[in-house]
Amino acid sequence: MNIKEAKQIRLVEYLRIIGHSPVNARGCQYWYLSPLREERTPSFKVNDNLNEWYDFGLSAGGDIIELGKHLYRTGNVSMVLLRISENAIGVPGQQLQSRTVRPCPVEDEMENVEVVDLNHYALLSYLRSRGISEEVGRTYCKEIHYELRKRHYFAIAFENIKGGYEVRNPYYKGCIKGKDISVIRYNRDVIQRHVCVFEGFVDFLSYLMLHKKRDYHVCVDIPTDFLVMNSVSNLKKCLLELEQYIFIHCYLDNDLAGQKTVETIAGLYGIKVIDHSKNYYNYKDLNDYLRGKRR
Repeated sequence: MNIKEAKQIRLVEYLRIIGHSPVNARGCQYWYLSPLREERTPSFKVNDNLNEWYDFGLSAGGDIIELGKHLYRTGNVSMVLLRISENAIGVPGQQLQSRTVRPCPVEDEMENVEVVDLNHYALLSYLRSRGISEEVGRTYCKEIHYELRKRHYFAIAFENIKGGYEVRNPYYKGCIKGKDISVIRYNRDVIQRHVCVFEGFVDFLSYLMLHKKRDYHVCVDIPTDFLVMNSVSNLKKCLLELEQYIFIHCYLDNDLAGQKTVETIAGLYGIKVIDHSKNYYNYKDLNDYLRGKRR
């Protein structure tokens, strides 16, 4: 085995071979009790995307060759390659040499996440730039702070039904703690006959602003529940929730993804579905309509 072949070995698999299993894993980050020293709290991390390790207790890390030097207490690369080769005997080659590179979501690297009431002037200013009032923003959104690669960031957070958050600021759009739909009830204890469906929470907030302005060209003047998909990829979860309603009002984007999503919902629920996107057909989405920003 040469150096190039050794570096193709997946570190997570090699550690399993020599008797070390991760204590926990988040995305492409695997955390272990260090195989290089005694400890009770896992501080040895493997980035499966980069196929590299780092031991926070030793302030050391690198590829599998560097790991071998520490494991086998030698600086002799030939000896390290021999030991790695010996341990890899009998393991199917595809498990060791065909490592699929998976994208590592930036959210997996976020630390010290804290959710508080929405008050930061920069975030409120961002909402105002989208035509959303502070009152509406504070009612339905939170403020989230986190550290990423030793720098502090903050953003608007919109909760979903699983306790995760859609996260948005002028420079970043993502999700923390798991993606899912969001459901907002008009009455917490009663499911309404009508529901309004949106792709994202900014469109939902835009609808509320339009409703306050009594824009009934677009809005409906009846009590409704609200469902925010948070992504058209959540369509299946959305469909299950929509079974409870008699009328389904769709406010999706005027693009191919939005059109196909409405077609799918209408294909399942037929005449129960009302497509309101035609009422803002000159605009990309409901927020652009609110701001008068034509395509």
